[in-house]
Amino acid sequence: MQVKNIDTIGADTLSPNSARLPNNPPWPNIGIIKTIYLFTSDDITTFIIPETLFGLSAALSGPLLTDNPTPELLPILSRIPVVILWNWLNLLIFNLSNQRFPSSVSEDKINRPWRPLPAGLITSTQTRHLLLLMIPIVLGVSIYLSAWEETALLYTLNWTYNDLGGGDDGFVLRNVLLAIAFSQYNKGSLRVATCGKFDIPPRTCWWILITSALIGTTMHIQDIKDMEGDRAKNRRTVPIVWGDGPARWSVAVPVVVWSVVCPAFWGLGVLGYVLPVGVGVAIACRTLLLRGVAADRMTWKMWTAWTGVIWMLPLFKDHGVFVRSWGSLG
Repeated sequence: MQVKNIDTIGADTLSPNSARLPNNPPWPNIGIIKTIYLFTSDDITTFIIPETLFGLSAALSGPLLTDNPTPELLPILSRIPVVILWNWLNLLIFNLSNQRFPSSVSEDKINRPWRPLPAGLITSTQTRHLLLLMIPIVLGVSIYLSAWEETALLYTLNWTYNDLGGGDDGFVLRNVLLAIAFSQYNKGSLRVATCGKFDIPPRTCWWILITSALIGTTMHIQDIKDMEGDRAKNRRTVPIVWGDGPARWSVAVPVVVWSVVCPAFWGLGVLGYVLPVGVGVAIACRTLLLRGVAADRMTWKMWTAWTGVIWMLPLFKDHGVFVRSWGSLG
């Protein structure tokens, strides 16, 4: 697959299904590596880092979520790069599939004009070719990292969400598909963090189910900040269908509820509730009281940080891995 040099891309060379900004792109002489990175740059801190935290926290919690009774700190932490890589590669597949459609380009012109397609860095046809190239590569890497089952299901979800229009056909189906996808990202992150050497007990399945339900009932917080672009795509998101006010309440209430339910699942003491409940209440208050695109973007980022806190709760319950590591250093 050959990507045209940024200096030679003009309006006459773009395919009918692609789009670009009216001004020259702000990245002259950009390379294919940076172009690929820009497909996922929005999601590094809001997706990849939290999902990596889930895998690492679950692996470090040992007998709570795996059948490994005594996990070791340094070997698991050494897996951070490959857990990040696995999440990023699977995210790249989703984003290439999602961003290549003309309707997605129209939406991104409004919400995210720096992405490769609206910025004119790559055409829709070239994006499709890149997707065809990456699908077997990512599956091969996932087989090597012992997480191919999760990747295979994510491929099916990508097809349902993007090519079959599941992501645009009402917010209920969209949230369900995203919740299932997150369950596979979480489970895959755990498999990669443990090298696929340990079985996943039933309690882990319950924890993944709870965290997926959390995603499915609160993730539409991201749609509040993207209403203008979603209208351009005719997407039926919660704030568009229900209105801004009810949509905000539909996020604020579940966030507070899950901030209590998740620590309760692990039977934590009072101190175990402080951080998740504190951040959750702050998000709920911001969602209801602070409005506007800038404020909503910051609230969305706080929501992703809150999910990271929730994913780490198993370590609040059993932090023996840190005690053993400190003892060995002593």
